[in-house]
Amino acid sequence: EAVATAQKFSLKEIADKITCPLLVIHGENDRQIPVEAAEKTVAAAINSPERKLKIFTLADGGAEHCQADNATMAVDCIADWVAKVLGGDSKGVAAE
Repeated sequence: EAVATAQKFSLKEIADKITCPLLVIHGENDRQIPVEAAEKTVAAAINSPERKLKIFTLADGGAEHCQADNATMAVDCIADWVAKVLGGDSKGVAAE
């Protein structure tokens, strides 16, 4: 039931209206939302000045839905990306 409900939520109709930098993070082993959904969102955000898709792998950790298996990796990635976008100094552990 939760998966069916989640499938109703989509940025498909509005992704082209995103005009700010966009970071999408996803786990390759996410069993709720397929990686293709993240890829499509980033591809559709054609008016974003900077689009980034970070896919966490099983080898790296953070490969589950919402990076439940390693949330620290996701937090580091997000913090580093925000610092970079805002012109700050990112000294986190997330790899580019």
